[in-house]
Amino acid sequence: MIAGFQIIEKQIHQKIVNELNKVGLLYRIFVRTKNEKSITEKIQRKINEGRPYDENGKKIQDVLGVRIVTYFKDDINVVKEILSKKFKFIDEEIDELELTVFKPKRTNIICQFDENHIQILKDINLAAEKSNFKLIDNTFELQLRTILSEGWHEIDHSLRYKCKNDWNEHKESERLLNGIYASLETNDIALKNLFNELSYRHFKSKNWEALLRNKFRLQFQLSNLKSELIEILNNDTSIGKHILRMDRTTFLLKISELDLSLPVNFNNLLYLVNVIEIKNQKLLEETPELIKTTHNNGYK
Repeated sequence: MIAGFQIIEKQIHQKIVNELNKVGLLYRIFVRTKNEKSITEKIQRKINEGRPYDENGKKIQDVLGVRIVTYFKDDINVVKEILSKKFKFIDEEIDELELTVFKPKRTNIICQFDENHIQILKDINLAAEKSNFKLIDNTFELQLRTILSEGWHEIDHSLRYKCKNDWNEHKESERLLNGIYASLETNDIALKNLFNELSYRHFKSKNWEALLRNKFRLQFQLSNLKSELIEILNNDTSIGKHILRMDRTTFLLKISELDLSLPVNFNNLLYLVNVIEIKNQKLLEETPELIKTTHNNGYK
């Protein structure tokens, strides 16, 4: 790793983890910094492609790369919206869906370093005294993937993107590789639908913990729903019906904006669902004052 980048990498990693853990999303995060050999190879590859980097023009934007892998397809947009409020997005490569074509959908975002990180990068350039380092931009790359597509993207990047000539005379093989991705994309959609159906079944059977778990698909801590809350839900099934019909993405984004970080468990989630969306009086009477006060004071 390039000296000095350890600090930038660690700080960006921690900032992202803090924000996503606050909501309780299921995800994995991978952070890497290119070494000098990788930087040199990338510079040479761009020269060979006739698109060389220029100190006064296009520079390397992904010396630091962050990949966030979500368990569910709809969490891609949740992560993107949360992080757009924490980092300055300066460029995006987000492929539009085509109704009749299956192909990889990239969600790659170029983010600006903050002023502190830009100064660290300047210090690296001064200390290194290497011309290649002058081709590094004040940015890092953020990639968003689902866990089902992650393996495919790794194979595609290493064995197709970096060696395109291997595929020039083998279009059928390239089509087959994209076909494998198509099956993964349909599985991503099926996975979400499966949990939505399971949520409905648990609503019908008044299994409230299971309803919350499968509706919101978060990393819940081991803590049972309080008996008094269960009683309220049993006596008023309209609360469960409201939960079932809620827009999950909108609700999670509202949690991310609260100036409060709570343990992600069934009780706290139900309190938040109620103060933000439902406003059932009996649930409000059971809700801790801290949660009610924070919500009433608004969002960050």
